[in-house]
Amino acid sequence: MKRVVPLVVSMMLMSACSPNANTLVAAEQPKSAVESKAGVSLNDISGHWAESDIKAIVVAGYVDGYPDGSFKPDHTVTRAEFITMTAKAAGVKPVPGGDNKEWYAPYVAALVQAGIHQYKDFSSGDWNTPITRMEMARLAVRASDKSLQSPEDSTDAKKFMFLATQKGLITGMADGQLGKDESATRAQSVKIIQRILDVSQGKKLEVDKRAASYAEVELTGSNVQTMWGSHVVDLPYKMPLENTKATVKVHQILIMDLKEEDGAFRSMFNGEIERVDGKPVGKDSYLVALKIDVKNETGGELNYSLWGQLLPDLGAKRVNILNANGNGEVDKRFYLPIIDSTAGWYLLVTPKENAENDLKKYGFVYLRLLENNGATIEIGKKG
Repeated sequence: MKRVVPLVVSMMLMSACSPNANTLVAAEQPKSAVESKAGVSLNDISGHWAESDIKAIVVAGYVDGYPDGSFKPDHTVTRAEFITMTAKAAGVKPVPGGDNKEWYAPYVAALVQAGIHQYKDFSSGDWNTPITRMEMARLAVRASDKSLQSPEDSTDAKKFMFLATQKGLITGMADGQLGKDESATRAQSVKIIQRILDVSQGKKLEVDKRAASYAEVELTGSNVQTMWGSHVVDLPYKMPLENTKATVKVHQILIMDLKEEDGAFRSMFNGEIERVDGKPVGKDSYLVALKIDVKNETGGELNYSLWGQLLPDLGAKRVNILNANGNGEVDKRFYLPIIDSTAGWYLLVTPKENAENDLKKYGFVYLRLLENNGATIEIGKKG
């Protein structure tokens, strides 16, 4: 048997509480610009990946360099600094007045009034705290989507990161991971501001599919929308079995392009993958992985099998099951000992053209499973 070695992917979640804005202490005011906006000649950005964006944003007056002629692109940026940049890029006018007399206060008030920022967004720290990529994503999404610019908006952090990646406002780190709790750098913040401006001008941004996949799985349990533009049942999903004394649940559905060896989740299945019929798996295919657990309710032994296909007329192949007996071996059944449970990855390979034809014909990709006691389970659905 071929082997597939699964890795564990850990997803960090971030949430926000609701402190009063006055509990955040004052931030240091940025240094004044060292050159005129007409001619930018910063001494530490030559060859930097964000060089052109830094120059453009400095010229526009949204951010300044330092008195020594540097920009310090890889230094962190504070919440106060990014709030100010966002307000300027969004074209909102500073709102003077109020008890807070700090330099950034009019910009904070302006974004709150515009519905782009809520005082509860920062649950700890102060205005001089480096802004995280999650906090930056939330501001960028609201600044780019008027439907979310409301004091009553209660969109959670996972949804904001998903929207930010789907819109191309946020891309992944070097390994594609989201880095939600990582402190953002000045270069990254400038890049986000440029993307906010691009969206406001009607430009379509390039989407990082790896980052979008990670964000979608964290939000919904599946990356089907990112990879296929399709939808599946809400997860976790309990299969409707009539003649099997077992509880079978699907917790995640991952779609991977087998040509993209560095794609999202691909390293989880970095061994050789074998079709049940023994034929080789083509690179112009998608690997579909369903994370399933089975609980035996027979009181005895249960020999349980599943087969899968994406509609018979599309020529999709039966699936393999990974790790049915805990040793990473590809198998085509779950075997459950007396009153026990097991979990593993249920693997399906389908040619890309099949999924593409399905989308054209039906508007979504059918994902149909058949079990050995006669049940047919539809997992794909219309949006």
